[in-house]
Amino acid sequence: MSTELSEDQEQAIVALAVSGRKAWLAGDIELAERDFLASWDAIPEPKLEYDFSQSASYGIAVFYRSTGQTEKAKLWLNIVKNAYGSGVAAEEYVNFLEATIHFECGELDEAYKLFYPQYEAYGNRAFEGEDKKYLEFVKKRAKG
Repeated sequence: MSTELSEDQEQAIVALAVSGRKAWLAGDIELAERDFLASWDAIPEPKLEYDFSQSASYGIAVFYRSTGQTEKAKLWLNIVKNAYGSGVAAEEYVNFLEATIHFECGELDEAYKLFYPQYEAYGNRAFEGEDKKYLEFVKKRAKG
């Protein structure tokens, strides 16, 4: 069972994350990064005991991946893996993120190894809400 945050702690974390998202959408990557990392820092130690560590670390990894900061995305992927732990659902969710990071790094063989099992199991649904380039890549590679 995870430890619960106080209402004040939760509001502070969410406010920083929302501010980071707004800055990102406005194109202020530096401010977005600062706010996202401050949001992470606002989670008390030991961070991984809180549910927020999952969504916060995942969101930060996505931010770095999406802004072309792939080395930072890889570092945060390790935190995501620790936050989510084991289990089929968690592993599939984290594997998909890892596949997108490999894709963005140009590590296409590694990306395919992680994308394909999900495509095989769930088809197009596994890629819903994601950039279409990931699905197109898997379909093209699967055809050989």
